[in-house]
Amino acid sequence: MRNPRYPIFFFACFILLVSASCLVGSQQQLKTNATPALKGSTTELPAETAAVVTPPSQPTAPSLAATEETSPSAPSPAATEETSPSAVPPAAETAPCEKKVCIESGFFLLARPIGPDGRNAIDTSSRYGSINKRTREAYNGVQFLNSSGTPVLAAADGTVVVAGDDSLETYALRPNTYGNLVILKHSLPGVSEPVFTLYAHLSKLDVKVDDAVKSGQQIGQVGMTGSVRGSTLYFEVRVGKNTYQAARNPELWLEPLPDETGDQMGALAGNVINNQGNYVHITNILIQNVRKTNGPKIRQLYLKTYYDRDQRGLSPWEESFAASYLPEGTYKISFWYRSILYQREVEVQPNMLTFVTFRVK
Repeated sequence: MRNPRYPIFFFACFILLVSASCLVGSQQQLKTNATPALKGSTTELPAETAAVVTPPSQPTAPSLAATEETSPSAPSPAATEETSPSAVPPAAETAPCEKKVCIESGFFLLARPIGPDGRNAIDTSSRYGSINKRTREAYNGVQFLNSSGTPVLAAADGTVVVAGDDSLETYALRPNTYGNLVILKHSLPGVSEPVFTLYAHLSKLDVKVDDAVKSGQQIGQVGMTGSVRGSTLYFEVRVGKNTYQAARNPELWLEPLPDETGDQMGALAGNVINNQGNYVHITNILIQNVRKTNGPKIRQLYLKTYYDRDQRGLSPWEESFAASYLPEGTYKISFWYRSILYQREVEVQPNMLTFVTFRVK
């Protein structure tokens, strides 16, 4: 008779053999899976695991001071889509101011187009970039208010490229704007491109095309031809091309005038840029003379950034506001933007250009 315990014995042995085989296989699999970890590889880690191991640092909101001081991530004004000044080649071998304040020699290379016997200071009520209330367009130059017949002088040595009127050929946005006009082409020291000066609303022309003229030579007389209501000389500076779009602020090109004591005055220019690198339009810039060095002082004046977007950020200074006729001294610049008051004190020096940059939230 067969012993009933034999099947149980054989079954137990079978279970032991299977268990031992499984244990050996598990050890081999564990050894294989452990190999990448022992080599220190991180490429096999899933993305969420890597993010947990090395979390990225969280950016902090910049303070107002940091926004004005550095703003390193903001693109330069020359690259903004709003003005696209990168399409305009540099006017001279100079770099725009990259600090909060720069004091530069400037490009005061042009003589006054009106002699000392006339009014050779610009009309500050119609500055470059300010709006013409009658046409709702921005001024592309400056005006010298003088009586008809006042001599108009060449601002530098050059060649006459236009002498006539704008009834047939347009030199502004529309014909019959400038009336009788003269345009000179100049080669100025330190400027890599040709510079053109435009003299408009003349009552008389004293030169013809292709004439060579000297600085200070009479080229015409003040009048009121074209689209103008009074007797005036309208004066433009164009850089690179003889086009309306190539105009620059003449205040940054004309030689400074002396103040009442005979000392040469200086100029101030700057821009207001947000954190995205776009130019911001400000209509309430207050300039106050808080400390004079000597002689008379300007108590205060009001400026606006250039009305036309295409006028902001052009080479060589990439400015959006400017003013000349400033006696030497310390000036405080103030304006409000989105309920925040921005202020800065700067020095204005004789025959120098002080450039200031504001970065706003």
